[in-house]
Amino acid sequence: MEQVLLRPRLEVADILRAHGETYQARHPLSAQQRGVLRRLTACRTAALGGHVDACAGCGFTRISYNSCRDRHCPKCQALKRAQWLETRLERLLPVPHFHVVFTLPEALKPLLLGNQRVLYELLFRAAAQALLELGADPKRLGAQLGITAILHTWGQNLLFHPHLHCVVTGGGLAADGSRWLATRPNYLLPVKALAKLFQGKFLAGLKELYRAERLDLRGSVEALTVRRVLRGK
Repeated sequence: MEQVLLRPRLEVADILRAHGETYQARHPLSAQQRGVLRRLTACRTAALGGHVDACAGCGFTRISYNSCRDRHCPKCQALKRAQWLETRLERLLPVPHFHVVFTLPEALKPLLLGNQRVLYELLFRAAAQALLELGADPKRLGAQLGITAILHTWGQNLLFHPHLHCVVTGGGLAADGSRWLATRPNYLLPVKALAKLFQGKFLAGLKELYRAERLDLRGSVEALTVRRVLRGK
């Protein structure tokens, strides 16, 4: 049976058109954030112009409004998301997998907003190193894990909440590459040990970035607090 795709009763763009101006009046946004809201609001409306879709066989024509193509737009990214997931599924090994999430404390959010590129890279690196190092420990699994990591910058409430979702193989290659070592059922690694290792690696990387003067610490009380922490005071 052919599946008919129906427009959702309510879209993000509908919410932005109804309440976007009020929200921006109450909450200060960066130029980048204002640009994203503007593009999502105008997506597939007359504001972005349109084009004519025509069937060469029957001559049927239809006018379609242009998309904003913003990476944050759920309408524009739906096809790319489906294609990306399909590609990832093809790469998954036929073994059990675990879902591991790495989050950062609330106090670091202002710092993240001003230093997204370097701190997101650090988040990926610290999480991967923590998983690989603990997985390779002979007292744990003693194997090289497989990891797929995905960054999410919003929470379910659509507020800024950067966190990393990791799909981790339930086992890995032995150190000599000769065999596959499986984890115990429903158990990957000790959560507290993994969290402590990740925290240490992220803070060490944060201090290194600070000493290298690669962090923007301007204009935020929270950032000034972080500065004192990085100085060790």
